[in-house]
Amino acid sequence: MAKKSQSQSGGRIAAFVSSYSNKSTGCGYKNAIEYFLRCMNGLPKKSDNGTKGNYNYELLFDQYLADKKRDNDEDFTKFADCLKAESASLLSARQIMTFARRILEDNGAKFKGKTVRDLKREMKGGAGTVDKVMTAKVIDSALKELDVKGRAIVLTLASSGARLNEILSLKLSDVDFESKPVKLTLRNTKNKQTRFTFISTEAAQCVQAWLEKRKQYLVGASRRNAGLVRAGICGKKDTDSNLLFPLTDSAVNALWENALKAAGLYSQDEQTGRNQYRIHSFRKFFISQLSMAGQKTLAEHLAGHAGYLDGSYRRIDEEAAGNAYLAVQHVLTIGIPPEFRERATELNSKLKIQGESIEGLRAMNEKLVAQMVKLENQSLEYEQKLSKIEDEQQRFRAIADTLQNLMDNDKQAQEIFRQL
Repeated sequence: MAKKSQSQSGGRIAAFVSSYSNKSTGCGYKNAIEYFLRCMNGLPKKSDNGTKGNYNYELLFDQYLADKKRDNDEDFTKFADCLKAESASLLSARQIMTFARRILEDNGAKFKGKTVRDLKREMKGGAGTVDKVMTAKVIDSALKELDVKGRAIVLTLASSGARLNEILSLKLSDVDFESKPVKLTLRNTKNKQTRFTFISTEAAQCVQAWLEKRKQYLVGASRRNAGLVRAGICGKKDTDSNLLFPLTDSAVNALWENALKAAGLYSQDEQTGRNQYRIHSFRKFFISQLSMAGQKTLAEHLAGHAGYLDGSYRRIDEEAAGNAYLAVQHVLTIGIPPEFRERATELNSKLKIQGESIEGLRAMNEKLVAQMVKLENQSLEYEQKLSKIEDEQQRFRAIADTLQNLMDNDKQAQEIFRQL
């Protein structure tokens, strides 16, 4: 049996996982195939002392693929039974099954279409975990239990609307502290398209405080990891990492859950046993807070939900988006009293109404000015016409005076007028 503490680098699983730039996705495939191999070999996930079983999965995978007597369809049906018995929800089980099938097929395993369709039908079901609503109060309570690293990550998530893997993929150069508000350039996105978002002033200050401690953290993490490196269990930590937050998603989930537990807020779903204040709920918090402040379109834009937006908004410039964000960032600021946040929102709404009224008055004024200009032009035209009439009248008076003078003084002219 392939047993513990053997190096697993350079195998088929590692090669498949490394083809994904998204570490979270690669980790999902790795966990799925390891689950499959444990099921096929009857291996427990944890050892007798409660620690995670450490098996040479690369060797187990090679042995499985080399066994020509294997019935892939029968094995996959057995795997589905394992998943249904142990997974938190049918949706999770179906996702794991899909990941395992893809890596198996990529390495030559064949499955009948009917087998896959039948198992998918059996796995139908919604997500089992019922999330609780993430609020500023919950976040504030958890922040009190976190160090500067954890606070920086949480505030960045809550005020940016970015996904966890997008935040953990940020390089130091992707943070623009000169921008107001501070801008993040997200490159490792779900749809593979680079986009920008912002973080609150509160989050930016915390990130800068973290940067002062970051080098110290990297050195300490490398020292703590030395024993595992010597045992061949994991690789050496990079003390020269250019990542803003050089942590794994599992590490962030762990620190968040520990903070919730310390604050007395941790709760698990009765059906799935999962945390009900998930990391993903920070995105929901971001979108709902901005939406209630009247900036739903901005929220969807910054969160990367392009499908919600019309073409004109997709071309919005960063300056306009930044100004709109600054106007409502108070709703994303955790460390202020709730009554102040509500008051600020109320004042912002009134200012918006006043702004709309001012815009209306400005439009009316522009219309009146245009009408006045038109009237002035008409008046000038009338004056010009009147001047011409006066000129004609003066000419006629001059002619009349001339004729009258002839009538009075010229006998020949008098005789001509009598004949007329």
